[in-house]
Amino acid sequence: MERPAHLVVGLVKKPHGVKGEVLVHPVTDEPDAVFRERRILAVVDREGRPTGQELVVARARQFHRAWLLHLEGAEDREFVEPLRGQYLALRAEDVRDLEPGEFYYHELVGMTVVTGEKAAVGAVAEVIEAPQGPMLVVRGEAKEHLVPFAPWLVRKVDRAARTIEIAPPPGLLEV
Repeated sequence: MERPAHLVVGLVKKPHGVKGEVLVHPVTDEPDAVFRERRILAVVDREGRPTGQELVVARARQFHRAWLLHLEGAEDREFVEPLRGQYLALRAEDVRDLEPGEFYYHELVGMTVVTGEKAAVGAVAEVIEAPQGPMLVVRGEAKEHLVPFAPWLVRKVDRAARTIEIAPPPGLLEV
């Protein structure tokens, strides 16, 4: 699979206050490393394609489960209002290398999910950020399953074979 030019790291939820800050929902495990001073973030569409707009973080701070970013040049709410609902992304070359056992969500999409007995469950159509952790939307021939992407369930991810082996507890795939 070809690595994309940008990786999504956050979703702008809304402007915050009147001095040009935005509330960003992070979609990264390391928001403190991503949302730092002088970091360049690209605005991308829902498919991850750059819109051509780049933003520079002037200041960032955690705010509850989100982050507040003040962007260079943003002096008021009107400057940041058009960013509402937009995705922010890092250039791929600015992303750290992954450790063994770590994956980007885009890598999982399209992988075939199988049980330990090699029975096909379906293909990963989407990865959803849920409060309890990532959930794989797995589309089979007759059903769609929500499968937690968790160590207790996922036995093996084989990038080369594009498969995810799971050990589903009784009833998980019948729901």
